[in-house]
Amino acid sequence: MKTRVHLLLFPLLLMLFMSSCTVYTYRSIVYNVPGINDYKILPTRAVKHSGTPKKLSAACDYNTCTLPDTLQDLLTQTKTVAFLVMRRDSVVYEWYKDGYSDSSTTNPFSVTTSIVGVLTGIALKEGKIKSLDEPIYTYYPEFKGRGRDSITFRHLLTMTSGLNYHDQYINPFGPLARLYYGRNVKKQMNHSKRELSPGTQWRYKNSDPQVLTLALENAVGMNMSDYATEKLWKPIGAEHDALWIVDKKNEGTEKSYCCLHTNAHDLAKVAMLYKYQGNVDGVQIVDTSYIKESLTPVNVMSDKGKLQNRYGYLWWLNNVDGIGDFSMEGLSGQYVAVIPSQDLVFVRLGEKDFIKPGTRFSGCQLYRRVLRSVVAKWGTNPNYVRAEGEK
Repeated sequence: MKTRVHLLLFPLLLMLFMSSCTVYTYRSIVYNVPGINDYKILPTRAVKHSGTPKKLSAACDYNTCTLPDTLQDLLTQTKTVAFLVMRRDSVVYEWYKDGYSDSSTTNPFSVTTSIVGVLTGIALKEGKIKSLDEPIYTYYPEFKGRGRDSITFRHLLTMTSGLNYHDQYINPFGPLARLYYGRNVKKQMNHSKRELSPGTQWRYKNSDPQVLTLALENAVGMNMSDYATEKLWKPIGAEHDALWIVDKKNEGTEKSYCCLHTNAHDLAKVAMLYKYQGNVDGVQIVDTSYIKESLTPVNVMSDKGKLQNRYGYLWWLNNVDGIGDFSMEGLSGQYVAVIPSQDLVFVRLGEKDFIKPGTRFSGCQLYRRVLRSVVAKWGTNPNYVRAEGEK
């Protein structure tokens, strides 16, 4: 009898708990960890392609090679869904998991922040922003006060804002769950405070690109999806519409620290834009000077007490083995990498960046292992000595 009472009581208690939850808590509990296909469960706004896409060219030896066993095993075990390599501006290899293709739309997570960095450079070139050293509140008045008046575009681009936002990846009641699953991004960002002097400490935090977007919207006079459509997706010749998650339907705000769901081909085109210093087919989309600044290390002490020399304007500067690579990176091992010295670009999209639970790669080992395998297989330097899969 007691068992029956307990069984009946449990769903009633669960219903009571869920009814008292906020939307973000409910979503966090129901959907749990963010996934690469969350465009299916959250509201989105389209970033539209031009209708005259520029297809990536295929190399003469396209897909004629066999991946090294170490790389194939690594991609399989980490549930990779898309893997693409470009050499000398042509696709030399691409592979997709069953159920996925070159047109599949998935969430590249924080790769999106680098795209926000590109859009900031475009707005600067257009004169929509006068200087990266202008205070954010100049364009977003709601951000004035709470010690935030001295925070600039440059501080947000370099993750040195000093804001008190702290990501908590496993807390369904924390700020990241509220940001990802919540329906009022502006309200959450408006409540942030400054805890450190801007420019004095580097700490990765999702608040910085999100605040940056709120200022950009006002600067350019349109939402980020429409701006990306006109100023980036069309110029690079994107082949497919992208879907950007917003906090609510219709008049929602783009979640710009993540969530621009797109595909490997179009991400490769963004990489090519930076490879060619902001130029597409002879048209300068982003100033070369801005590209160079984007790929210059911030060189500020991190919250870990070490000099951060692997981050620029929302781009990662890993420089694995001194090879000079730079990349857009996201949660669960989303990588869009450029290796100028080897004339290579690669894209890896997938579900996780670890093989077994509790064995998450430390120090971006997955990225390094994939890069080393790519360079060893397709690189232009025959003297590259790192073995495939070597740590």
